[in-house]
Amino acid sequence: MTEMGSDKFHDRLLAIVKKLPEAEEDWPWGSIHCKVAGKIFVGWGRDESGTMSIGIRTTPELQSMLVQSDPRFSIAKYTGKYGGIDMRLGPKPDWAEVEHFIVESYRIIAPKRLARQLDEPAEARPPASKPEPATRSAKSKPVTRSAKKKSSARRPAAKKVRRRSA
Repeated sequence: MTEMGSDKFHDRLLAIVKKLPEAEEDWPWGSIHCKVAGKIFVGWGRDESGTMSIGIRTTPELQSMLVQSDPRFSIAKYTGKYGGIDMRLGPKPDWAEVEHFIVESYRIIAPKRLARQLDEPAEARPPASKPEPATRSAKSKPVTRSAKKKSSARRPAAKKVRRRSA
C-alpha cells in the first residue's frame, strides 16, 4: 500500500481541502476523510490496482447523471442514498474538475455560514484553518461510538410530574 504522505495525488487533494474554511483531515478507518463541522465531505484512497478514487457528495440528480454518463463515477457504498459518489481519478486527472467536485461537496455538507464564505472575496475571508493531521499512537485504540456514549456525561432522569385529578 502506498504511503499517503509521499503520494503526489494525496498531497494535491489535501492542498485543495486546506483552502476550505474549517476543513479538517481525519483518518477514522485507516484512510483519509476530510470533515467540516464533524461531517465528512470528501475521502480518498487507492484500490488494489493503485488507482486513486475520491468519495464526494453531490445532489441525487447530478449523481444519477454522472453515474449513467461517465464510467469514472459510481454510487458510493454507504452514502449513495444521500447523493454520494466515488470518482476514479485515473493517471492524469483534470485537477480543476476534481477541485470543483470537492468544493461542491463541501458546500452541501458545510454549515451555511461556512459555505457562504466561499462566495466572499478571498481577502475578506478569514484564513482557512490548517489543523494538524489526526494521528494515533501505536498503543492507543480508536474510540468507538459505543465507548463515546458510555463516557459521555449522563443526563439526570427527568422528574415525574403527577397530575392532580379534578
